[in-house]
Amino acid sequence: MNRLLALTLVLCAARTATAEPVVVVTDPPRRSEPTGVEPVPLPPPVEPAAKPDQVSGIAVDDEPRTSRAAWIPRALLFVPRLVFWGAVQPVRGAAYVYEKYDLRNRFFEATFTDDRRFGAYPVAGYNSNFGVTVGARVLYKDIFGDAERLELAADYGGEFLYAVGATLTTGNRLGPVRLELESSIERRPRDHFYGIGNGHEIATPPERPIDARVDDTAISSRFRQDLLRNVGSIRIKLSDAWKNRISGAWMKRELSRSPDTSMTDDKNIEARYDTSSLVGYETGIDNVYVENELSFDTRRPTTRFATQTLDATGWLVRGYVGMARGVDNDPTRYYAYGGEIQRYFDLTDGTQILALRVMVDAVGGADGRTDGRIPFVDLPRLGGSEYLRGYATGRFRDRAVALGTAEYQWGISNNASSYLFYDIGQPLASLTETPDGPIRMGFGVGLQFHTKNTFLARGQLAFSREGDIHFNLVFSPAFGRRERAGRY
Repeated sequence: MNRLLALTLVLCAARTATAEPVVVVTDPPRRSEPTGVEPVPLPPPVEPAAKPDQVSGIAVDDEPRTSRAAWIPRALLFVPRLVFWGAVQPVRGAAYVYEKYDLRNRFFEATFTDDRRFGAYPVAGYNSNFGVTVGARVLYKDIFGDAERLELAADYGGEFLYAVGATLTTGNRLGPVRLELESSIERRPRDHFYGIGNGHEIATPPERPIDARVDDTAISSRFRQDLLRNVGSIRIKLSDAWKNRISGAWMKRELSRSPDTSMTDDKNIEARYDTSSLVGYETGIDNVYVENELSFDTRRPTTRFATQTLDATGWLVRGYVGMARGVDNDPTRYYAYGGEIQRYFDLTDGTQILALRVMVDAVGGADGRTDGRIPFVDLPRLGGSEYLRGYATGRFRDRAVALGTAEYQWGISNNASSYLFYDIGQPLASLTETPDGPIRMGFGVGLQFHTKNTFLARGQLAFSREGDIHFNLVFSPAFGRRERAGRY
């Protein structure tokens, strides 16, 4: 028995040494019972998102070229910016208070109802050529629920003895077509006249009145203009960028010597110019002007975090042709043409902007001097707070004018920005003739205030090549969007 047990153990040990390993499954998987519901497959793995600069499928450099070149204006303008920075710190503090305590909603828009459809607010401006202007604006927006707008305006002082007007637009009521009607009455007792052409200004009054038709000598004089203006326009939106505007303006004007008692008599236009040589001065002006303008406009802000009232990138290219005819006995008969190009460069995320502009205005069909076909107040002009800054309003006028502008803007707070500008321009007897006289240059600095969606005011100090100094406080950007008809 013992021998048999020992033999059995030996045989088992030998078998164990030569056999394959045995795998013991302690918890074998259970077969799932059918439930009648198909299993939901797992979603495929998500591809990694494209980089922001490759969303369009075209890879670009991580650093845009504009930011690479941003050091150029910074270096060139470092000293002017430093001086200007120190000078505007009090203004910057005022802008901070304005923004922090929401002064616009507390005061300027206090009369608006909850839906902001109606409001009235005061305005005030200053021009070193005319003095202080005060006024008021009354707005009624979204009249019938489709962005219709009625604006009433009144101004007193400065350039105006008084001015009242009303503007009505149809908003989105007619889809891509917008109608606008404007009517105003202005009495302007101190308008400037410096003659016709590009003559140098003289300070000593002439021995006899100057004949502006043959003499380019410029001397400061003033005249009074009583003006009734009625403007109607049809604006057609062809696409997001392309627009066409057909406008007509009927203007009736009476001209006379300035009644301003603060001036000596020899500063009036009748003492310094032979007014019989100025078309329309003695007979008055009553004419109609019709114009068609086509424009391509892609100007826009580059970020929603900056103010939406100042453009930071894009193009404006527009051209116009127009025709004027006299009513009743008015001899007016001429045509007008011209155009403008603007280009904006965003240097640093909407906080630093370079804006360039080239503009030409001209008239034809009349020589502007001897044939009596174009009133002297309708000749293209340069000077003032927008066109060739640094010179008085109306300083230059002739049958054509050309203007080039460079303006560098940078933000100093959410509600304020600064700018430096340089203007170059010249009045011309004709676009086809060789320019006569020196090129005129103006330059200066400015500060503009705005909210997220509203432009408030712009103050600028402008200098001319001849040493003139002018300060302006106005309520529109220098590169404004005003329409042409009735602009003058």
